Amino acid sequence: MASSVQTTTGGPAVKPHSAPKNHNQFIADPVSHFRSIPWCNTLMTDPAVLDTIIPDRQPLASGESNFVRRVMNSGTTVRACVTFFRMLKTPGGKGLAVDGLSKSAALLKGGSKADGEEARNPFLLFNALLDLGEDMCGFKGTLHGGLFAVLMDEVMGTAANFQAEHGAYTVQFNTMFRKAVKLPQVVLVRGRVVKKEGRKIFVRGSIEDKDGNLLGEGDGIWVQMGSDIGRSQL
Repeated sequence: MASSVQTTTGGPAVKPHSAPKNHNQFIADPVSHFRSIPWCNTLMTDPAVLDTIIPDRQPLASGESNFVRRVMNSGTTVRACVTFFRMLKTPGGKGLAVDGLSKSAALLKGGSKADGEEARNPFLLFNALLDLGEDMCGFKGTLHGGLFAVLMDEVMGTAANFQAEHGAYTVQFNTMFRKAVKLPQVVLVRGRVVKKEGRKIFVRGSIEDKDGNLLGEGDGIWVQMGSDIGRSQL
């Protein structure tokens, strides 16, 4: 997967992330699409945001990630996706505003030397805006419960990958359903590492709607891969 180093002046460096020109998403310009939605634009233009990235949906010759790149990539499944990191603290240690950022208190906890956080690679908040279509349903007009977990696993796993030199794989994952996700709908899926302990990476996640309501939460443990194993990204 082609990638480029993303950095933001005045903030910490962000590890390489997919930023293709030919992304193969259903909507040709996902950034403009979400920027045209007021609540999404507010999130994307927050001064604490480091980058806005269009994830690559080009199929791979190996067939890896076909479920996300093919099945969940159409005008009736996931129509568009953008991702971005948000700082919770400035590089100098002074806090940024997090009041009202999320109703998931667990998502914002952790993030200190005692939790295994390093200054060169802080526990940033990883966000994904997803425009979900009607073919993601289980019951009519409602997101399938299994796909609920898939969305969080993808986002939380990406957050874990950026805390592991060679990526990480899921060893434990729990989902807590809060409210039904009505379709079609644009949702915000979030993931954040809250603790690192040896090779273990502890991650929290959430799915939220335009009003900040919690539709679901997740927690899990990822384990860092060895140097001979590649990594995938959202």
